[in-house]
Amino acid sequence: MFTGFIIMFISTLIFAFGRSYGILFLARALQGVGSSCSSVSGMGMLAERYQDDKERGNAMGIALGGLALGVLIGPPFGGVMYEFVGKSAPFLILSALALGDGILQLLVLQPSVVYTEADPPSLKTLITDPYIVLAAGAITFANMGIAMLEPSLPIWMMDTMCASRWEQGATFLPASISYLIGTNLFGPTWA
Repeated sequence: MFTGFIIMFISTLIFAFGRSYGILFLARALQGVGSSCSSVSGMGMLAERYQDDKERGNAMGIALGGLALGVLIGPPFGGVMYEFVGKSAPFLILSALALGDGILQLLVLQPSVVYTEADPPSLKTLITDPYIVLAAGAITFANMGIAMLEPSLPIWMMDTMCASRWEQGATFLPASISYLIGTNLFGPTWA
C-alpha cells in the first residue's frame, strides 16, 4: 500500500509539470500501477480484517463508497481548477493530499514486511480459478463503458458544443453519483 502511495505521489507531480504526450502517458501509466497497488492491498487488508461475509460486504461497501466519492468530486474539481486556476493546480493539491495520506500511513499502519510460512498460490492457479476469471471478466466489461467515455466525451464536447473545462468535468457527475449509490447499496446487500 505504501509503495502504491509513493508511485501515485510521483505520478501526480509528473502530471502537474509534464507537458509532452510521452511524459503524460508515463504519468498515467505510473498512476495506474500505483493505484492498483494501493487498492488491491487495501481491499486485501479489509478482507483479512473482516472474516464474516456480511461485515466484509459492509466494509467493502464503505471503502468503495469512499472511492466513489473521489470519483464524484474528481472530474468537477479538476475541471473547475483547470478552468479558473491552471493546469497544474489540481495536481499540486492532489499531490499534497497524497503526501498527507503517506504520512498517515506511516503513523497509523506502520508498514513492515511480514513473512508467512504458507506458500502463496502460483499465478497459474490464480488465473485458472473460475471465480477469479468470472470476477475479472465482470469488472472488465463493467468498466468498458466509462473507460471509453472518459477520453472521448470531453473531446467531442469541445468540438461540437464548445464546452468549457468545468462543464466537461461536470458531465461525469451522473455516472459518479450512480457509482456512489451502487457501491453503498450492493456492497452490504450482496455479501
